[in-house]
Amino acid sequence: MTVSRRRFLRLGLAGAGGLALAGLTGACGRKTSPLTAPSLGELVIARRAAGAGNGLDVFLAGEDYVASTDNYVGFFLQGRKGERLFGAQTQVWLSPTANTTTKLKPLGPFPAPWFAYAKPDGGPPLPQGLNAFHFTFDRPGFWTLVVETTTAPRLIGFTIVQGAGQGIKPRGHGDTRVVGDPAIPSETPTVDNPRGVSPICTRSPNCDMHQVTLKQALAEGKPVAFIVATPKFCPSRNCGPSLNELIAVENDLRGKVSFVHAEVFLNDQTQTVEQQIPSPTFKEWNLQSEPWLFLIDRKGVIAQRFEGGFTAGQVRAALDPLVG
Repeated sequence: MTVSRRRFLRLGLAGAGGLALAGLTGACGRKTSPLTAPSLGELVIARRAAGAGNGLDVFLAGEDYVASTDNYVGFFLQGRKGERLFGAQTQVWLSPTANTTTKLKPLGPFPAPWFAYAKPDGGPPLPQGLNAFHFTFDRPGFWTLVVETTTAPRLIGFTIVQGAGQGIKPRGHGDTRVVGDPAIPSETPTVDNPRGVSPICTRSPNCDMHQVTLKQALAEGKPVAFIVATPKFCPSRNCGPSLNELIAVENDLRGKVSFVHAEVFLNDQTQTVEQQIPSPTFKEWNLQSEPWLFLIDRKGVIAQRFEGGFTAGQVRAALDPLVG
C-alpha cells in the first residue's frame, strides 16, 4: 500500500504507515550479493541479512516525474513507531516495475543524502529537511523505490513511484515544464500590480521577490530563480522553509540572479486549502503540488527544477553554473 504525499503530510506526519516490506520478502533463499540482486525481493533479503531492519516508511515529496529527463526526487522518512526520521543518510535502488517479485535487477545503490533546512518553520514533527537525489527514468510507468538508511537506525523500506496514479510520465506528458523546456513568461503579481492576488506573499514578513514579473525577469537576460509556494497554506509545510532557503541564496546572489515568487492561491480569505482558488500563475504552469522552484538560464530555458522542498545549498550548487 502507498500513502499519498498530501495525505501523509496532512495527517501531521503520524499514523500514516502502510509501506511495509511484506511484499518484498517472498523471494527464494538463494545467496545473493548484499548490494545487488536479480529482484527487489532478493535485494531486500540481502540487505536485511546485512543488518537493515524492516519498518521504514517512505513518502515522496513530489508527484510529477517524467521519463528521459533529469528528475529531482525528494522524500521523507518515518520510523517503526510512526516518528519522523530527520538527519538519516540513505542509499536507494530503483526498478521499473510495481511487481516486487519481478526478475529485474534493481538499479543502484545511489546515495540520497540528507539536506537540512537552515530555518524550518518549527521543531519536529514539522519538516526539518529531506533526503533527495537526481535520477533519469529511462521509461514511463510505475517504478519501485527502495530506501535504506545508512546511519542509525538502520532500516529499509520502499514506495511505488506512482506520480498521483500515473507513474512516470512519458516525455512531453508531464504536468508542467521540464528541464530543457522554455519557461512560461507569466505576468506574476508584483507590489505595483497584484493582478487580483491578495496577498501577493503569505510569508511574514513578505519576501521581496515581487518587484518584477516573471516575464520581465526573463527579459533581463539574467538567470532566474522562480518559486511557487504558499507559506501560510502549504499542506506539506515545506513552502515556508523553502522560501526562506531561497532568500538566503538571494542574499548571496542579488544582482546576478533574478528572484521571483508567486503564491499558490488567489487570496487568503478562506480558511481551508480545499476552499482555496488556485492563482493564475499556479494554473498557467499546470502545477499539482507545492512548493516548486524552477531555475532558468539566461536564454529562458529551464535548467533545473525542484518539487516538494529544497535547501539553499542545493539551489546554490545548481545556480553556480548558470551565473558563470
